[in-house]
Amino acid sequence: MELFSDISLLWIIIFILTGFFAGYIDSIAGGGGMIQVPMLLVSGISPIHVLASNKVASVLGVCMATIKYAISKKISWKVVIIAIIPCLIASYFGTILVMYLSDETIQWLIIIAVLLAMVFLFKKSKTIKEENTKISKKSIILSTAPIGFYDGLLGPGTGTYMTISMKKFLHLDYLVSTASTKPLNFATNVGSVIAFVLAGKVLWPVAISMGLANVLGSYIGSHYAIKGGEAFIKKVLVFVLVLMLVANIIKIIFF
Repeated sequence: MELFSDISLLWIIIFILTGFFAGYIDSIAGGGGMIQVPMLLVSGISPIHVLASNKVASVLGVCMATIKYAISKKISWKVVIIAIIPCLIASYFGTILVMYLSDETIQWLIIIAVLLAMVFLFKKSKTIKEENTKISKKSIILSTAPIGFYDGLLGPGTGTYMTISMKKFLHLDYLVSTASTKPLNFATNVGSVIAFVLAGKVLWPVAISMGLANVLGSYIGSHYAIKGGEAFIKKVLVFVLVLMLVANIIKIIFF
């Protein structure tokens, strides 16, 4: 059976399974794009359609995770409100810059970013702040806007890096950090989705099937993140970072 754009039913099923797993992982530690994008490329879909369809699927999943964390009152809205505009602006300039970089440069920058994230992840942080503790606007912007820039520049693992950055520099626990990245990640992706939709680059059978599965995975993943707390989230963060590092090293060596 063939669906739109010569995409077989088998591949749609694979996309659904991939979207579920990616949504689960992304809602806990970020990095869902590192799972979805390679699978979409393996199917033979052109890179521009891969990026467009992945963005739509990811936005749906991140939206669900945001709602789930908001209902559970785990999001630090004071951080989100201060950070959202700087992140959007930084993401825009990152997108402008990436047009001038070679693919090889981008791959090496991603590896460096992963290694730096690992250093911060395993380095002992200061005592966790309570939610009513005052955090300066400067600290919030400096710990989030550079990640927004990265999102526009490179993209993969943005949620992961944002979570680690909030933990390290704002001293929030991993659960609050993870929850607070979701509305920021959603905002930085919306612009891309609008552009891709208006350009007609989205393969809707792929985006919708993967996106709905991503929503379900995000719902379940955020539930377990809230239930498992900091220890569980840190384990998933380690898994995502190792996955990203290995994937990018393989890409450089073999492709």
